[in-house]
Amino acid sequence: MIIEKDGIQCKCGKKGCFETYASMKRFKKTAIQKLNLHEHIDSEEIQNYIRQNINTINVQELVDEYLENVAIGIADIINIFEPEAICFGGSFSYYQDIFLPILQDKIQKYIFNKDIEHKLIPTKLGNDAGIIGATLI
Repeated sequence: MIIEKDGIQCKCGKKGCFETYASMKRFKKTAIQKLNLHEHIDSEEIQNYIRQNINTINVQELVDEYLENVAIGIADIINIFEPEAICFGGSFSYYQDIFLPILQDKIQKYIFNKDIEHKLIPTKLGNDAGIIGATLI
């Protein structure tokens, strides 16, 4: 799903794909660049940095830009399928307390039918949800 015409090159060969802008890998890479963090910082250290500095302009801009891209893609899904809930797992679940309230507000700008109620919920299994779900098949 393309969210940015002629955007960043994706591994699939297209440009501007949702995955390229909304993955946690992208968030980490952008955090390292925009916050001048050392290149080999691990994900937990980035989480701690974000939490400790959430009220600074640099961190707020990083989170805002990232979640704006996530909101565009999620709103597209809501506009097409009108789901009652969207569940977030993977590394995103580590930031659920910060991301989900902001994301809920941002999505409202992009959905067509404002009367449809949709919930954004984290998986109960957090980052392990996809792994456990895949083993059940």
